Amino acid sequence: MKTILMSAVAAVVLTAPAWAQADLDANGDGMVTLDEVQAVNADITAEGFSAMDTDADGVLSPEEVSAAQDAGQLPAATE
Repeated sequence: MKTILMSAVAAVVLTAPAWAQADLDANGDGMVTLDEVQAVNADITAEGFSAMDTDADGVLSPEEVSAAQDAGQLPAATE
């Protein structure tokens, strides 16, 4: 029973960043633009977005979204 519970918890934890990315990624291309972020949180500025875009490619990858949430720069995913 413990193994099943731990497996279920791990599945939820490991897929949570994907849910967050899907919530933000309106066009489904796997990346999040400033416009997509601002569509769900108008308070995010271009400067704030740039701070989250650690590789400076103009879009947020799933890893950058997760890191921004961990740092409190983006709200965590909601269901």
